[in-house]
Order: sequence, then C-alpha cells, then structure tokens
Amino acid sequence: MCVRAKSLRRAEGKRESMKPVIGIIAACTREVHPAYTTGHDYVRAVERAGGLALLLPATPDAVSAGMAQWLALCGGFVLPGGGDVAPTYYGQSPVPQLTSTDRLRDNVELTLCRAAAQHKKPLLGICRGAQIINVGLGGDIYQDIPSQTDQSFPIAHRQPFAYPVPSHHVHIIKDTLLSRICGGRMEIAVNSFHHQAVREPAPGLVASGLAPDTIIEAVEMPDYPYLLGVQWHPEHMWPKDQAAANIFKSFVEACR
Repeated sequence: MCVRAKSLRRAEGKRESMKPVIGIIAACTREVHPAYTTGHDYVRAVERAGGLALLLPATPDAVSAGMAQWLALCGGFVLPGGGDVAPTYYGQSPVPQLTSTDRLRDNVELTLCRAAAQHKKPLLGICRGAQIINVGLGGDIYQDIPSQTDQSFPIAHRQPFAYPVPSHHVHIIKDTLLSRICGGRMEIAVNSFHHQAVREPAPGLVASGLAPDTIIEAVEMPDYPYLLGVQWHPEHMWPKDQAAANIFKSFVEACR
C-alpha cells in the first residue's frame, strides 16, 4: 500500500472516531453578573450519548454573522428548555398568564431552527425547544394551558415532584420516530414542567405523542434526517429511564 493510501486510511479512521459536535443554546442570565448558561444535564446527556457538547451563546452577533459558522461547526443542535416564547412570533397578543420572555433568545433560536431545517441538520427540541421548533416552522402554541384549554380532565403539567420523577404518561403514535426510539412502546412515563405547549403543528410536522388530556407532547418531521421536539425533560431522566436515554442516543447518532 502506498504512503498516500495509508495516510488517507488513517485520516478516515480519525474522522470515524471523532465525536459529533452538538450545539446547545446558552441564554444570558439576568443577574448582577450576566452569564451565558445552559443546564448541566443537557451537556451530560449529550456527552453520555457519545456527542461533544458545544455551548452557543444567544447573542445579536449569532443572528447577524454567526449562524453560518454554527451550521458548519455542528452536526446537530439541541434547543433547551427555558422561559415563555413571545407571542408576537406566532401572531398573538399576550394573555395575562404569560410569564417573562427573552426576545433575543427567541430570535436566535427561531433563526437557528429555520436555518438548520433548511440545511437538514438534526434538531432536538426540549420543552420550550419543542415550542420553538413549532413556531419557527410556522405553527403556534398555547400561551397558557390552564386558561386556554378544556380543563374538564386537568393534569399537572407543572409537576410538584423532583425533576427526575415522572408525573404523567404520554401516548405514543404508532409508526413514528418517537415510537421507534421507544422500542415500539405505546406509552411512556414522563416528567412535566411547562404551562405552554404546541397548539397547531407547523406545516410538515406531525404530533407523535399526546398527554392524557390530549395536549401535544411530541412533534416530529417525517422524511427528515432527525427532527424531534418533546415537551418533557429527558435530560433529567436518562440515567434511569431507557426511553429518555434513547432520545439522546438516537439524536447523537443522527448527527454523525
């Protein structure tokens, strides 16, 4: 074998052994000393699934100049949980139950969502992140579940338990990405920390998980390399929950 062929094989082996870079949005905290942060459990879940986490600060420059470099650097993106999405982005006026919003973060994440979708980059949205995916692709959300939905069969979407503890079940739609991730199971137990949720899925998205009160708990896009939004928080559950671990494993694998 010639020297050039050996070098090419070594280079290919190195590429195959490299971990995929997973971009995770880091929002600016509004404290005495502002800092760009994201939850520790998002990073740990990505790392344990075989990815290399890269925190992406939500700054004005990210929208104006950095988006193309993010797309070049990262094999896929995690849109994490957080505060409410500003209703102006989906054509509504605020209701009294709306809580604090972060317009800069909204703008960065919505821009990233659309750019990633255009380039068919894998996307995993968690809680707020699922809502961002839906709004970014043309859908809308409930600003406040208790005041905007039928409460004849209410469940606690803001659970009073610790983060890793499941509080309700999600019915999984058959023959979906989520169904395959969960090994064909029709129901899984999830945690819940939200008062907003997907109302009408965006064009191209389908609901793949429903709460007992029919609130949409998961959306995905068929015929896309990997696009999944879940309303619960698998990053808190993966150490002891196989379905949660499989979400991150399947996502990281799609980013290779």
